[in-house]
Amino acid sequence: MDNYQKYLNSPNLTDLIKLLVNKVCNESIYRENQNLVLKKLENSMKKINFILVDGLGSRNIENLENLFTINQTEEIVSTFPSSTSVALGSINFASKPLENGLIGYYHFDRNLDQLINTLNWKGSENYLKENDFFSSQKSIWETFNERDISFNVIQPKNLLNTSLSNHIYRNANLIGYENLLELEDIFSLPEVIDSPFNYLYYPVIDVAAHVYGTNSDEWNLEVSKFSEFLSKITNNETNRYTCITADHGVVNINEKNKYKLEYDESVKIYGDQRSVYINGDIEKIQYIFKDIPGYFLNDNQKESLLGLPETDELKNFFPDQIFLLDDETIVFPNHLSANLKGYHGGLSSLEIFIPLIEIVN
Repeated sequence: MDNYQKYLNSPNLTDLIKLLVNKVCNESIYRENQNLVLKKLENSMKKINFILVDGLGSRNIENLENLFTINQTEEIVSTFPSSTSVALGSINFASKPLENGLIGYYHFDRNLDQLINTLNWKGSENYLKENDFFSSQKSIWETFNERDISFNVIQPKNLLNTSLSNHIYRNANLIGYENLLELEDIFSLPEVIDSPFNYLYYPVIDVAAHVYGTNSDEWNLEVSKFSEFLSKITNNETNRYTCITADHGVVNINEKNKYKLEYDESVKIYGDQRSVYINGDIEKIQYIFKDIPGYFLNDNQKESLLGLPETDELKNFFPDQIFLLDDETIVFPNHLSANLKGYHGGLSSLEIFIPLIEIVN
């Protein structure tokens, strides 16, 4: 429960993007968290790079000595749940997960009785653009466009024109890359060098954490390679402020702490594997989770962490119950079977604490 209170009291990823957008636009568009201070950003700096490194938790890298740790000025927290699609929604719409609707790795639409993976939207590719609630969300890119502020969104080529990308980067200027060599070339382009705001999403370290675990040789290699890349691009130009953070950290899970859930179709399980959303009969739900290490959130905890639904649109996908797994423990619902090393989505210190890294040329 200590992490629960720390989470509530800490500046978060949504606070960070609000502050950055206000700085770029030079106006108070969003309400800022006064406890969040960008220590190296000066008013004279007119160009910002914002880099989101998927899976680079501050507690994952705290024992390393590289560009990340040397330039870390603060520690903030991820979204709840600490999931990639949730964090991406909060960044691109500068809003809390419940406000923009992306509240978990898996989404469940009660009206359609439909379970949807929020990263690939397989089988529901048009859901976001055909649903008025989601399609009406205003992105930070639309805010920049309204003010004629140029910007670039840089992400892997294999994510271009996907359902999630089309939703969160609506009306954005997109640039795709395949590898770090191509990224180096992109960051030397005049339109990138001269841009007031460049946003880079880099998912490779998270992939290594999932497959091999954090602090594995493979993970350390990817962290080192990206650190070297950042050293190069941050020396390319002057008067550029670079802010680096993560969407979440990663916790390694041992085989003995992985639990397969047994349930029928009358119970709907979605969300994440460490912060589990459940709809259905409460007695059935309690029986399903009776031997799982963790606890159900009460109404006050749900409201503090996620908020409470106030409209029929929000009630359509808000869960009846939320079960939070103990640290280093995970469940497998019927729709998930991939046996990985690293996971996230919960409230452990390894997952929720992310670095605020600031570099000034």
